[in-house]
Amino acid sequence: MFKNLKLAFYGLFCIIILQACIVFRFFGFKFWLLIFEISAIFLSAFLLKFIYNKTEIIYQEREDIAKRFFNDCMHELKTPLGVAMINIEMLQIHNKYTHRIKSALKQMKLTYEDVEYFIKNRHINFKAKRMNISKFLNDRIKFSHIMANVKNIKISSRIKPDLEIFISEIELTRLIDNTINNAIKYTNENGKIEISLANDENFAKFCVKDNGIGIKDTKKIWKRYERENLSSGGFGLGLAIVKNICDKYKIKKNVISNFGAGSTFIYEIPLFKEKFLDKFENDNQLFGKT
Repeated sequence: MFKNLKLAFYGLFCIIILQACIVFRFFGFKFWLLIFEISAIFLSAFLLKFIYNKTEIIYQEREDIAKRFFNDCMHELKTPLGVAMINIEMLQIHNKYTHRIKSALKQMKLTYEDVEYFIKNRHINFKAKRMNISKFLNDRIKFSHIMANVKNIKISSRIKPDLEIFISEIELTRLIDNTINNAIKYTNENGKIEISLANDENFAKFCVKDNGIGIKDTKKIWKRYERENLSSGGFGLGLAIVKNICDKYKIKKNVISNFGAGSTFIYEIPLFKEKFLDKFENDNQLFGKT
């Protein structure tokens, strides 16, 4: 890069000097000075454009390398993680040690899925569909129980049945798992977490309340790589991902927290409304029409 830059600079400088000499020979000093200043401006603009283009190329190359590296890492992690989870289930051994192993593997799976979503979200449009959030939330609570049991945290739930929303399954998983996982992570041993889902006019109101350590700054937590407690681990991606999903689907989010006393995360998710064309299409499928 720098070799080409030097050649371009020397070439343009020689042209400017040659032009200045010709102008000075025929038009005098003042006009020569004006031409020299104009040429210098053009030279500066050219050099800035040249440097910008080269920098952009280098940045793109580095980004491509980083992208390939992360994709390869994710691929290499996925297989052994899956094998470990399957085999620990096949052992059919139930004690505190296997319980801790299962919890650690599930925590790794959540972290893996966050990073995978973070990488793919820029390039893949996750397809939204009609989903029963009531049933789905119950399934995700069951998934989280093992991690909560390691800290002897009690999870209670009140779920309004058969509430439907329109969202991609992957993104709903990220929203629910990250919120519950954060509650578990920042709740002390023998604590409690309350999860609720209610029908609030045109919204499914999803709440996760804990009696954990609380949050100092409820605005900062939605920023990427931001962590309230560095000793708790993680990349600081979880709630940044949740924020992006909320923005995408017009989900209202709110956090109420008392530092040292616990936090409540509240999401108001628009309920699914069947449109006329959707109903017409479903009727055709019911009667076997195409």
